[in-house]
Amino acid sequence: MRILIIGGNSSVSRYLIPLFSEDYEIITVGRRNCDINLDSNKSLADQLPNHIDIVIHTAAAFGRKTAKEIYETEKYNVLDTMDLCFQLKKMNVKHFIFISSIFVHLEETSPLYSIYNISKQHAEEVIKYCLKKEEIPYTILRPSQLYGNDPAFVKHHPFLYQIIEMASKGEKITLFGNHGGSANYLHIKDFTETISRVVKNGVFGVYDSITRTPNTYLEIASIVYELTNNPINVEFLRDRKESGQGFTFDDTIYKKLDFFPKMSIKDGLAEILNVT
Repeated sequence: MRILIIGGNSSVSRYLIPLFSEDYEIITVGRRNCDINLDSNKSLADQLPNHIDIVIHTAAAFGRKTAKEIYETEKYNVLDTMDLCFQLKKMNVKHFIFISSIFVHLEETSPLYSIYNISKQHAEEVIKYCLKKEEIPYTILRPSQLYGNDPAFVKHHPFLYQIIEMASKGEKITLFGNHGGSANYLHIKDFTETISRVVKNGVFGVYDSITRTPNTYLEIASIVYELTNNPINVEFLRDRKESGQGFTFDDTIYKKLDFFPKMSIKDGLAEILNVT
């Protein structure tokens, strides 16, 4: 069986490839350092191979600020995904897996609302529309905030990794509100195991993939202080609004796969800190 991974250099792909490499033929696609390095001057149809069984789309753009970033995020996440959908039939694809985001559930009033989650919403609608017409089974997975021992996660969750760095040095951390906010941090190993089981069990549909409960930033800081043998050193600006965003747990995908996330936040932080 041949699996094509779009976004071969993404953090998801780097953890996912080892799970498949023994049982499947893996072909990576991306802008650089992949089996197929895409040339923007050529059509996608001329660059993708035929006779692919499964396509896993892990690539995404995250630009949120400038007009150019907003435009490129929408183009990359939506229009390029649409172009890919048009090619799946020609490639004889039997299963398309798209990595979306739990942020598709954000309301416009959320401080985290951005072109990123808007583009993911658009991409999901494009996939549903195009692949229903082509009669290609698909799976859309919406992970919550992914983290792990990989530098690529730092730019997506700078506040989390700032807390980890400062607490590991015993420095004072300033948090807003009563707990500093919270987020559903899902370890990358648990998420890639979820993807692996989706492939092996042929599970189709649209699913959230998050942790059972959000982790407060106070909890995270306290764990890091403990793991590094530093006294807790946290102050609160209680007149400031807490940051972060928690989401409601949905275990549908985990029940289907007979697998629930195993990595506790403490074990995940210990792996990042390289402590036992």
